[in-house]
Amino acid sequence: MKKEISIVLSLVMIFALCITAHAETPEGFAAKPDFVLRCGSNHASTFCTSVALQDWADMVYERTNGRIKIELYFDAVLGEEKAMLEQVSYGGLDFVRGNISPLCEFVDDFNALCMPYIYQSDEHFWKALETIGMDMLHSDNMLNAGLWGLTWYDGGSRNFYNNDKEVHSPADMAGMNIRVQESSLMMSMVQCLGASAVAMPYADVYSGLQTNTIDGAENSFVQWIEVSHCEVAPYFTKDAHTRAPDTLIMSKATKDKLDPADVEIIEQAAYESWLNQREYWKQADAEAQEKLDALGIDYTITELTAEEVQAFADACQPLWSTYADGKYLPIIEEIQALA
Repeated sequence: MKKEISIVLSLVMIFALCITAHAETPEGFAAKPDFVLRCGSNHASTFCTSVALQDWADMVYERTNGRIKIELYFDAVLGEEKAMLEQVSYGGLDFVRGNISPLCEFVDDFNALCMPYIYQSDEHFWKALETIGMDMLHSDNMLNAGLWGLTWYDGGSRNFYNNDKEVHSPADMAGMNIRVQESSLMMSMVQCLGASAVAMPYADVYSGLQTNTIDGAENSFVQWIEVSHCEVAPYFTKDAHTRAPDTLIMSKATKDKLDPADVEIIEQAAYESWLNQREYWKQADAEAQEKLDALGIDYTITELTAEEVQAFADACQPLWSTYADGKYLPIIEEIQALA
């Protein structure tokens, strides 16, 4: 009798597990993904761009009926941006959300989009990315580097901030050690302004500012607050020297192993997540000042006059024609023509 009861209970448990498994798998969806792909980012999971990445992963899962699952890894757990790009280039990682600056080290044409003070407005910036920028993401140069660009994400304008004083002119930056991304162009830009450029992993910037290993850094207003750099570098200068957007990059090795129809789904979902992210960024930008005030810290935001901004632009403009012997001038001229 006990044996019969045991058999019955076992059958009930198996039946219950089957019902649960069926309930968790939507009708028509694969019970198990054919592909589980990984995407890395050094942003926090709560950051607005990370929310857009989750939108993208969800859309891909739904539109492939569960055949493709994208797992997202935040907070640089898979490495810093350049290291993740290297993994993507040889197929060790499927996707990376990274900034355009380290991407320039793999496909140097992107330096043209990062030149300081080349955009006249937000509209000019987005027009350049939607045309010239998208063509560059899908170029042979990208494929030769083992990469395939999917979309852009807004990263806001990048501005200088420091732990010492207000900055109104390039002369105020003389002698400062400024952290920049791992990009030779960004290092050259800082040197044009009379400061010393320091390439440092993003995760080390807070402690570097706190211990005076560096005097300043540069990023968007949103990120300055999001990663608490405002606590240790309270002087923020709105110079908007560059618009360095984020990118979503796919490994060519991953692209080649997927059905072209699935690649198209991934690309379309990425583009739609870009549209979502633009709205998320606007909201984050609008809320940033409230977050800053709620911290209860002393800070100084310097709004530059048009003449002061021009002084920064004049100091950097020679880079347009001198950096890499002017090889990016044709692309820069295309961008200028869109204004």
